[in-house]
Amino acid sequence: MQKLFTKAAALFAAAALLFPAGVRLSYADTTPDGLSLGMDAGVSATISLLQPDETYYFPVERTVDGVTRTLREEAADTLTLTVETGASLFDEAALTGWNGRTYLKLDMAGRSLRDGGTHTAQLTLTDADGLSGSFTVRAGLRQANSGSWQAGEPVEVKWYMPLYTVRQQMDLARLNSWRPVTFTGDGWSFTGTLTAQGVVDFSVDTSTIPAVRRYLDGAPAVYFGFPGGGNFENGKLTVDLSGARTPFTGTVYAYRYLYGRLYHVPAVYDPETQSITLSVTNLGRYVFTEERIPESTPVD
Repeated sequence: MQKLFTKAAALFAAAALLFPAGVRLSYADTTPDGLSLGMDAGVSATISLLQPDETYYFPVERTVDGVTRTLREEAADTLTLTVETGASLFDEAALTGWNGRTYLKLDMAGRSLRDGGTHTAQLTLTDADGLSGSFTVRAGLRQANSGSWQAGEPVEVKWYMPLYTVRQQMDLARLNSWRPVTFTGDGWSFTGTLTAQGVVDFSVDTSTIPAVRRYLDGAPAVYFGFPGGGNFENGKLTVDLSGARTPFTGTVYAYRYLYGRLYHVPAVYDPETQSITLSVTNLGRYVFTEERIPESTPVD
């Protein structure tokens, strides 16, 4: 038995020498010659549901005689990418070379993918030798799961299921006898009366808004928003600011960033809990800062 293990170890060692990093063996009868896509941080182009407003880089792979190699950076100029259907899913779909490898870059569209549906696109890659690969990608956001809703209880928003359709909003409103409903997420809560005027998207974006950052010229600020939006009546949004890189020590003002301008939003800051509560009806993108900014200030 020991001899068998020793022989197996020797075979693995020999394979490691013959096939260095970046090369993987496939079964020739199950993996035909052609082009394929690797993973982007655990995300598969052909299996995963790609998210709105995200940019993905999938390494391009080439399989010949059962051996799959990731294409080198210079190969990007020798490939042809064709978007057969579903071009509206992407703000950009292109081949790019970076850090020694060739990638398929997919810059996903935003609002059009936040309607609760699953959108598909068909893409084809071809190399100079005529090898090709066809891929179907899916994009969108998953609807919330209504199985755990209880009357009078807050609704916990899952980041991977952030959409609430018109029908779900009506179901929630009836369950709560048409009273305001509270939604909770990571570091935020929102209470409002559902209007069911359209899909509500509780996807959270805390990335910096470059135009606002330039305008503030180094002044501390916290960015928080719902890029997908949603309509309510008598809404109250509370955001935890305790994790701000630079703690606020004075009066904190809230502004909504919309169409390149900043608009003041009525808000109350609680220094004890380091949280701020805004009065809003339409969910949007917000900036919190100690800087007082004139109403409707253009920043773009």
